[in-house]
Amino acid sequence: MSQDSEDFPPPTIVVVDTSVLIKFKSIVGINEQWGLLLKMTEHVKSGALCFPRQVVAEMSDGQHPDAPGVWVVGHKKDCRHPQPAEETLATVLGVAPLLVDVESTKEYADPYVAAQAYELQDRHQSSRVVVATNDTVDRLPVKTSLLSACNDLDVQVIGPEEFIEWLGSGALPD
Repeated sequence: MSQDSEDFPPPTIVVVDTSVLIKFKSIVGINEQWGLLLKMTEHVKSGALCFPRQVVAEMSDGQHPDAPGVWVVGHKKDCRHPQPAEETLATVLGVAPLLVDVESTKEYADPYVAAQAYELQDRHQSSRVVVATNDTVDRLPVKTSLLSACNDLDVQVIGPEEFIEWLGSGALPD
């Protein structure tokens, strides 16, 4: 996690949620996937793209992982940003307590994605920090979406299409 580069932190940091990685293969043609996965690798190594280890765990959960699942597992040690602190996670869950399903015994990535973005926003105030997610539907009274939690935390959110566009062009919509 060396941070001694003049180019660090990058102007944009995208914290990617599992839902975007799952959606990746259905919105990116097979002829374009490898190139975008290589671009994602560059972004992870530069610090422009990151994910908490819970995203890796969710993507590893399947019996036969696809390209994005294999990619995220292969690059889990390349992330330049640390896991969010427990205090940040507590803050996030204080603002958005329904971000986790209290009935579930499974550890979901959503609160960690939100916490990582929230923490990075504070740590790297000169960078634009956004969460890339496809989790936009609240399932009340059981669970709020990652979009709603990020809105409550004042963290910007982009969808899978904007994420793919950013990978291709390097620019996010305003």
